[in-house]
Amino acid sequence: MSSLAIIIIIVLSATLIYVWAKCQSLQKEVHSKENKENELKKLALVLQNINAYFLLIDKDFVVCDTNYYSLNRLPVQVGGVTKRVGDLLHCRNAIAAGECGQHEQCKLCCIRASIGKAFYKKASFKNLEASMKLLSEDEMTVTPCDVSVSGTYLNIHGQDYMVLTVYDVTELKNVQRLLTIEKEHSISAEKLKSAFIANMSHEVRTPLNAIVGFSGLMVSASGEEERKMYADILAENNERLLRLVNDIFDLSQIESGTIDFVYTEFDVNDLLRELDGIFKTKLNNSSVKLICEAHVQPIIMYSERERIIQVLSNLLHNAMKFTASGEIRFGCRLEGMEEVYFFVSDTGIGIPEEEQKKIFSRFIKLDREMQGTGLGLTLSQTIIQNLGGNLELDSKVNRGSTFSFVLPRVIKPELIKPQP
Repeated sequence: MSSLAIIIIIVLSATLIYVWAKCQSLQKEVHSKENKENELKKLALVLQNINAYFLLIDKDFVVCDTNYYSLNRLPVQVGGVTKRVGDLLHCRNAIAAGECGQHEQCKLCCIRASIGKAFYKKASFKNLEASMKLLSEDEMTVTPCDVSVSGTYLNIHGQDYMVLTVYDVTELKNVQRLLTIEKEHSISAEKLKSAFIANMSHEVRTPLNAIVGFSGLMVSASGEEERKMYADILAENNERLLRLVNDIFDLSQIESGTIDFVYTEFDVNDLLRELDGIFKTKLNNSSVKLICEAHVQPIIMYSERERIIQVLSNLLHNAMKFTASGEIRFGCRLEGMEEVYFFVSDTGIGIPEEEQKKIFSRFIKLDREMQGTGLGLTLSQTIIQNLGGNLELDSKVNRGSTFSFVLPRVIKPELIKPQP
């Protein structure tokens, strides 16, 4: 083989090796470029789905770079981002003033103050919580939101920059507020229950002590008059204890949603006369006069007779407790042809205006020295609401109180929504 042929073979071999190496290099560059593009796509996807804005700003609060547009899937402005922070985020004050930082409220903005302080000290700050009001793109809707802002100071080529991370924590704050409210309600309910249990132990013990004590005295009584006195005391405390147990039982039914209503037809005047006979006996030796104002003509109702009696009895008992002298009036009248107005009015001590909203709440007793559980008005209100009415109060201190309610003459149970 001639030397020329050897030279040609060597040149061809070298060329092939160079071409092969070049192909390998190009292939690696293509793969590397594809990998970089895939990484960038992944990063963009992360930035689009993360619940935070990243803003690179300078000392004039101008945004140099941000994921705001990719996060909101908006086209990036031609020439890059040149807006200030408030303008970019549609701060209501910035829009109103025409430019971020020009509104008088901007001087009071804790976010601007923290950023300015961080630039001055060339330092960073973390987790600054603030409330913002953002204006919609069409400038028609203002949306309040809570944010957590962190800032990282950077010096790039001798220039000061800050990377802001803005988290929208509105949902988290709303959940925290709801949890705080629920906690307060829970604590309040526990306090009410504790007070109720303490009150109940006292209320149950008092009539029981009287029943036990006077039962023993009655056995050893020497005369008929003495036995009658003890018998009256026993009857009074038996009634008190029974009323207490009935209130607790009704409360448990209301809690479980199983309170019973039995609808019948009856004359309201008969109902009033029955109550008049019962309570005149109770006021027999009292300086308080009981006046029953029945309707002249019969008023026929189809409703829950026993529950109406229960409510009126509760109201009459309350009137007796808080009226030392004067009179107690109760009765009814027609309201049109379809409704009946009931009332119980007294000339007692009355209820202060600031206390009137409390009395329908459970376990509330305005006078702790008075007998009772604080359930009567709560039960009465619930019963009346279940019958399609509402228990109302008109009271003046030292002038007395009037409780009233209006019920339909004919109850249609399927149309009455049970009250919790």
